[in-house]
Amino acid sequence: MKSRFHGAATLSVLAVSALALSACTSTGGGEEASGGGGGEGGGEVSLISPGTLTVCSDIPYAPFEYVEDGETVGFDIDLVNRIAEDLGVETNVITTPFEAIETGSALDTDQCDLAASGMTINEERESVMDFSDPYLEDNLALLVAPDSGIESVADIEGQRVGAQQATTGEDYARDNGADVVQYETSSLMIQGLNTDDVKAVLGNISVTGPAIADNPELRLVEEIETGEQLGLAVKTGNTALLERVNESLAAMEEDGTLDQLKAEWLGTADSEGADSSASPEPAAS
Repeated sequence: MKSRFHGAATLSVLAVSALALSACTSTGGGEEASGGGGGEGGGEVSLISPGTLTVCSDIPYAPFEYVEDGETVGFDIDLVNRIAEDLGVETNVITTPFEAIETGSALDTDQCDLAASGMTINEERESVMDFSDPYLEDNLALLVAPDSGIESVADIEGQRVGAQQATTGEDYARDNGADVVQYETSSLMIQGLNTDDVKAVLGNISVTGPAIADNPELRLVEEIETGEQLGLAVKTGNTALLERVNESLAAMEEDGTLDQLKAEWLGTADSEGADSSASPEPAAS
């Protein structure tokens, strides 16, 4: 399969080494989840649209989710397609603003069954939605223009620093005294850096790494060890679906699928043979 690795060779996104196995018993392939209502509690999975796992995602946000040749692709998309396959249903991915995803409103209003958008698990978000077991660890990184004069996070105080709105990168930039410029998508954030609207940007390395591959004049000057973990999310109390999601993630960990997806989409160190020169047109959000 053609590699879709966008990142630099030093990209250090790590797969979580162990995913907790769900206590839910496996139902096996071909069993179809029921539809209607986004049901809560354990037992049979209830979906808002019969026979379809509806997924909210902030598109584009390469390499997790973006459109290529008219098809929605990416790391998260492969994950949710596998989960849908295990449920015996189809996948429908709908583009949703990240703010509606991370506040839980898209799930609460039954716009979707599952949120998948390269989303970091944190206490604030855990208060408004239920997260799956983590599937990736993803540090922050500081990316700068060639002549910015910024060499580390210590230099961003008072500087115009771009970040995608409602992200941990925005929080970190603010906490370190930057004059934060919000962007709706990470592609606009990188564009702001290329047009000198900002001197630097702060975002997850899984996104800033690909930006370097596509914009080699930019410099990644510091990786910030935040220990961030990414997870999928369901409506608070939707235990039945959450158990099945965790069961699928655990199976992907066990059978090597997660490692394969790391190699294909993120080009991490254990991805021997990945063709880092074969990058699709960037479409990050």
